[in-house]
Amino acid sequence: MLSTVLQGFYQSHQATAAAVAVHNLHLLRGQLGRPGAGVLQMNGQPTAQNNRECGADGDLPGFRNWDNEAHVRELAALWNVDPLVIPHWAPPTHAMQIMSYVEEGSIGLLWISATNPAVSMPESARIRRILAGEQCFTVVQDLFLTETARLADVVLPAAGWGEKTGTFTNVNRTVHLSQQAVDPPGEARSDLDIFLAYAAAMDFRDADGRPLIRWRTPEEAFDAWREATRGRPVDYTGLSYARLRGPTGIPWPVNEDAPEGTDRLYADAEFPTATDYCETYGHDLLTGAAVTEQEHRALRPDGRAFLKGAAWTPPHEETSDEYPLLFTTGRTVYQFHTRTKTGRSRALHEAAPDAWVELSPADAAGLGIAEGDVVRVESPRGAVEVRARIGQVMPGAVFAPFHYGSWDLDGAAAGERRQANELTMTVWDPVSKQPYFKTAACRVTKVRDGDGPAPAPTTAASAPATGRLPGTAGGAPTTSRVVPTPDYPNDPAGGR
Repeated sequence: MLSTVLQGFYQSHQATAAAVAVHNLHLLRGQLGRPGAGVLQMNGQPTAQNNRECGADGDLPGFRNWDNEAHVRELAALWNVDPLVIPHWAPPTHAMQIMSYVEEGSIGLLWISATNPAVSMPESARIRRILAGEQCFTVVQDLFLTETARLADVVLPAAGWGEKTGTFTNVNRTVHLSQQAVDPPGEARSDLDIFLAYAAAMDFRDADGRPLIRWRTPEEAFDAWREATRGRPVDYTGLSYARLRGPTGIPWPVNEDAPEGTDRLYADAEFPTATDYCETYGHDLLTGAAVTEQEHRALRPDGRAFLKGAAWTPPHEETSDEYPLLFTTGRTVYQFHTRTKTGRSRALHEAAPDAWVELSPADAAGLGIAEGDVVRVESPRGAVEVRARIGQVMPGAVFAPFHYGSWDLDGAAAGERRQANELTMTVWDPVSKQPYFKTAACRVTKVRDGDGPAPAPTTAASAPATGRLPGTAGGAPTTSRVVPTPDYPNDPAGGR
C-alpha cells in the first residue's frame, strides 16, 4: 500500500492528527520500507523539502532539535558562534504569528521571499491591511510583481529556476542539481546573491572576528550545507556537485554507509526517535503542547516508532441558519498556487482563466442557481462574486480554487471579488501551525443570470455534474468570458 497526502490533509481541521493517522495505518500493517509500500506526504512546492532540510522554515538545519542543547552547541561549533546567537529559547515563530506581530508593530522589518501571502494566506483583507500599513517596512523578493510585491516598500527582483544554479530535493528525498541555463534579465539576481549581499552589508562575523559567511558560489554553499548534515537523518556527506552531474539524482542519506544513496527508509524498522537524536520530542495532537525531554526520554523510544491518536473535535466554525453551507478551498490541476507563472502560460490560462465556485446540483436547485450564474459567496469575514459551476462537490459544500488574485486585473478591487481567501479564517493547526483553509461557514446568493458556463475546466475534478456542457471541448468552456492572457511586453516584471 502506498499513501499520498497533500494540502487537503495539512490545511484541514485537526490536520496533524489526520496526517499522523495515515502513518499509524502504515506502521500497524508494516507497510513501510519495502517495494510498493510507503507514505509520500507531499510538500506544496517543489523546493519545500529543501526548506525543511535546511531549517529555512524556522527550525534548525539538518533536522536538529531546537530544544536539545547538544544540537545547538553542535551547530554553534560548526559556524563558530556563541550558542546564544542561535535562536532556541522558544519554538520557531510560525508565519501566522509573524503576521500578528507585524500587525501590532513588534516586527518592524518583514522580508518576504518567493511567496505571495496577500493571496495565499487566510482572511485576505486582514493580510492586505497588515502589509500596506506604516507600522512595518516590507521587502518582497520575487520573480514577478505579485499582489504582495505591490504592497511592499522595496521589491527585489529575483532570478527564476533556469536563471540560477542549485539543488532540489523531491518527495522521496532524491537530490537533483539544476544548472543555470540563461542569465537573469535586467537587475534580477539569484536569491543566493541577494542574501550574500545582505550578509556582506551587515558585516556578520563569527566568534574569531572572521566573516561568518565565507562561501560565494552555489557549489561552495552546497559544500557548507553538506558538512551541516553530517550525522543527521538528512546526511549529504557523500554528495557533491560532481556526483550530481551524473545521469540521475541521488536520494539521501548518502554517506559511507550508503554511498549510492538510500532508496527506502525504515527497511530495518529503525526510526530516528532516540531522545538525543530526534528533531522534536513531539506534541499533544489536540492542544499542540510540547512534550518535554524528560517525558520523551521516559518513553524509551530507542528507535521505535510512535503510534499517536486524538479524539475528534468540532471545527472552529460550524454552519448555522445564517451561514448554512461549508466553504472549502483547493486547487485546479491547470494552475499553481497564485498563478504568478502558470497564469502567464497561454495554454494553462485558457484552461482555467478565471475564478469560480462549485455547488452540488441539489444545493444549486434549492437556491435557484444554474450553471454560469454569478453568485455571491459570503462568510463572516468577506465575500466573492464569481460564476457558479454545478459540479461534483457533496451537498452542503461550496468549493473555490484559491489561485486567483488581482495581478492580471485592473485594480485590486477586482481581485477582491474573486479571491477565495477573503472568506477563510485566521486559525491554524495547533501542532503544524498550518492555517485552516478547508472549513468555514458561508452562504450563497444569486446575483444575476450568467451569459455562459462558468470558467471552470470541463475536465478533471471540476467537470460539470451532468457531463459535457454545450459549446465546450474540454479545458475552458468556449462560450465563457475568457480573461485575456496578460500582455507579456507590458508585464511590470520585465516581460517574462
